[in-house]
Amino acid sequence: MKLIITGKRNSGKSTLVYNLCKKCKCHGVVCLPVFENKMKIGTDAIDLMTGEKKIFSRIKEKADYEGIEMHRYVINKNGLNHAINAIENAIKEEGIIVIDEFGYLEKEKKGYYNSVKKVLNSNKDVIMVVRENILKNFIEEFKGDYFILNMKNCIDFKYL
Repeated sequence: MKLIITGKRNSGKSTLVYNLCKKCKCHGVVCLPVFENKMKIGTDAIDLMTGEKKIFSRIKEKADYEGIEMHRYVINKNGLNHAINAIENAIKEEGIIVIDEFGYLEKEKKGYYNSVKKVLNSNKDVIMVVRENILKNFIEEFKGDYFILNMKNCIDFKYL
């Protein structure tokens, strides 16, 4: 099973996946939003196997590290490596592999693109988070049979 959860920015994709992983045997990475004064300032990458969390991205004004600039965010190289390691380690484990998210960096064949390729070429169950405006590119790049859940069709997942 290869499930893609898609939707617009800030539609709850990552939060849904994180809550789902609390109920299932999942490994990999989820990047949860970080807020300051009710404003999203970035994301933290959580290794679902170890629970370890690292800064993945911050808006340019809040990034106190050198990293990869991507639109209004700066990707933390340590956080990116943490995410890649979580995905690579997940391949060796039983259970569902989670990759959150396939974004602009991966669209440019950077970031965890190679890890995504490895996972999708395996016969493991996968939950991928893919932003709605990148979904077409993702499916063209990684041809396959996917179940697609679009967040615009979801009302509330607080029960998870």
